[in-house]
Amino acid sequence: MDTRLTWVMGDDDVLHQTGQAQPLSPDFSIGDRRTYRLFFDNLNSRFAGRENLTHLALYKKMPGFIKGLDTEASMVLRFDLASLARATNNLNQSLYDAGSFIRAFYHTDGDKNGKRGLSVTLWPLDTDRFRLGYLYDISWGGTNPFINQSIFPRVQGGAPGGKVEYTGDKWSVFFGLKTATIIQVEQTLTPGTSEVEEIRIGQTNYGLLGGGSVDLGDYVHLDLGGGYFQQGKFDLPDVAGQSIYTLGASARLLLHDKSTPVPQSIDFALYRNDPNKPMIIFKPEVYSPGKTTWSVAIEGTNLWQRVKDFDVAGGTTFQQARAAALQANVKSGFLRGSFTAIYRDLPYVLRNQPSYIPFQSLPNDAATANEFFLAVASDYYLPAPRLTVGVGAGLQFPSTFSTSSVDESNAPISRTVVVREQGNIAILPVNQGSVPIFQARASLKWDLSTIMSAMLWLQYVRDNNGTFVERDPSEGTVALRSFISPNFFGFGASVSARF
Repeated sequence: MDTRLTWVMGDDDVLHQTGQAQPLSPDFSIGDRRTYRLFFDNLNSRFAGRENLTHLALYKKMPGFIKGLDTEASMVLRFDLASLARATNNLNQSLYDAGSFIRAFYHTDGDKNGKRGLSVTLWPLDTDRFRLGYLYDISWGGTNPFINQSIFPRVQGGAPGGKVEYTGDKWSVFFGLKTATIIQVEQTLTPGTSEVEEIRIGQTNYGLLGGGSVDLGDYVHLDLGGGYFQQGKFDLPDVAGQSIYTLGASARLLLHDKSTPVPQSIDFALYRNDPNKPMIIFKPEVYSPGKTTWSVAIEGTNLWQRVKDFDVAGGTTFQQARAAALQANVKSGFLRGSFTAIYRDLPYVLRNQPSYIPFQSLPNDAATANEFFLAVASDYYLPAPRLTVGVGAGLQFPSTFSTSSVDESNAPISRTVVVREQGNIAILPVNQGSVPIFQARASLKWDLSTIMSAMLWLQYVRDNNGTFVERDPSEGTVALRSFISPNFFGFGASVSARF
């Protein structure tokens, strides 16, 4: 019901020698590469679209013994075929739970096919599909540590939980709970003595979530949500044993025409295999000549994270982390277009760490820049040959962390670090600042059937924030950090099957 197979051939960078730029770019080869994904691709999913994976969903739905009650359950396993092929012996990244759930729904309107009622959804293993925020790229409250998206740092195992939701005619409200085991410092009495010692043990931490939505007429939809998450305890000496936590709120205002449904990421959806109501995940795009549909979504999130105050010994503070997104989509006949703008400040980029120095606030004497990018994309479908011609481009201003000082002659020295995401940074040469990143792609897609398509693409990236370390040619022993050539050109071809 959700199998994705993609054969890819190409080279993401033909202008640099392998090893000169990060991430590494081998020579022309067959196989997917992380750098085929540009920063404006698939913003509403964790997947790039070229994965080789499948899901096993063992699903059952039965009417309850109580009139108006429906019960259902689904065991969902994800097989990452690419991870299996790498033969790393890491089974946890090749085969894992992908949102198994138990759910009961009581119809309060007496209609067994109605949507109004009270539901209880329980995730026995993990709740990564239960998040706050609406656009996947800036969502929060997830629990997947393998992709640096767990709100529970140092989590051990999964984070099970549950949600209670009431759905009305044009509104809904929900409340949820997550629990996770985090290794943290705890004080305990030494057996047989009155002495207190500190040990590191797994302790339960909680996450509380709540929110709702309402349709304000045929064209306006409003979503609100908030949460509180415990994140263990500090083990820094001057604040050891104090609690770490994050709280925040998200909101979205959606304007849309009557025929455009409220968008939801497939990575938030519950996987079902109901023969009476089949779940069509890869539904082919439907084009209607003479018809125009549109939507505009404005979304914002503000977090408050309790961290150690870097500038005050023994003190803690609340560091804010903010993100916002604007998305506009239009489809008229065979033409589609989109515009996206996303803002994330540096603490939000590092929200799951949290902060640049883990669990400490940004220093007062450090300078930061926030991430902001704009992207436009458009494609046109030619129905006779079943070809789709697409172009897209984006400009990104990356987030940075900078410090400054003076040398022995009182000359100013500054150092800037470009922070692309958690664990992905670029250190720039002395007294050099970051510059915007430009990315673009042109593609040609050919639909071979309802399940198979072939694609050709060209991509270009100009990123003058990449550096490497070399020996000073005039001195011979001093290491210097220098910029690499900023231009990256790549190409690729793929054949994909989705069923």
